[in-house]
Amino acid sequence: MTTALSQGLTLAWRSLIPLKNSPGQLISLLLQPVFMIVVFVYLFGGAAGGDRAGAVAYMLPGVLVQVALMATITTGMNLSTDIGNGVFDRFRTMPIARSAPLAGRIMADLLTLLITIAMSLAVGYAVGFRIQTGPLAALAGIGLVLLMAMALSWGSAWIGLVAKSVTSMQGIATAVLLPLTFGSSAFIPATDMPGWLAWWMGVNPVSHLAGALRGLMIGGLHPSDVWITLGWTAALLAAFAPTALRAYNRRVR
Repeated sequence: MTTALSQGLTLAWRSLIPLKNSPGQLISLLLQPVFMIVVFVYLFGGAAGGDRAGAVAYMLPGVLVQVALMATITTGMNLSTDIGNGVFDRFRTMPIARSAPLAGRIMADLLTLLITIAMSLAVGYAVGFRIQTGPLAALAGIGLVLLMAMALSWGSAWIGLVAKSVTSMQGIATAVLLPLTFGSSAFIPATDMPGWLAWWMGVNPVSHLAGALRGLMIGGLHPSDVWITLGWTAALLAAFAPTALRAYNRRVR
C-alpha cells in the first residue's frame, strides 16, 4: 500500500512537470476563477438587488464549488488522452502497482485544483470577500471541497476510461455536472425558486457542499450540510473508485 502511494505521488509529479512547458494551460488554471468571479459575483451579484457585498459573501463560496467540481472533468479527459497516446501501455511494462498511474493522475489534478482555489480566494479578496470565521474553519471548508472533488474525479476517471473519445467524455461529464452545479443553491437561495426547483435544490448534494463551505467561511454553519456532503463523498468513492479501477484494468491489460 505504501509503495503504491509512493509510486502514485511520483507519477503525479510526472503529470505536473509539463505545466512549466505549457504556459497556456497554467494561464487557463489561473484565469478560469477570474472569469467565474467577475461574471457570477461582480456582475450578476451587483445587478441582483444592488447589494454587492452581500452577493459576494453568498456567491463566492458557490463559485469555489463550481470551479472545483467542473475541474474534475480534466481527470477523465487527461486519462482518455494518455490512453490514446499509449502512455499507459508503457506504464504496464514497468514494475509498478497497477493502480499507481490512475491514482497519480487524480492526485495531480487535485494539486492543480489547489492552484485554482488559491487564485479564486485571491480574486475574491480583491472584490471584497472576507473569511469571517477563522483559518481552521476555512481550511476545513476547502478540505471538504477537495474531498468531494476527489470522489467526483474517480467518476470522471471512469467516464474517461469507458468513453470512445476525449470529446465524448467531456460531453458526458459536462451533461452530468451542469445540472448539479447550476441547479443548486450555490448562487441563488432555494427559497427564491419555484416549488419543484426548490425541492431539487434542497436534495442536490452540491447545495449542501456550497452551504457547508459558506457556513465554514462566513458563519451560520448547518452541521447537516457537512454530514450530508461527507455521506455523498463516501458513496461516490464506494461507487466509482472500484469501478474506475476495473475499467482501467480492462483498458491496459
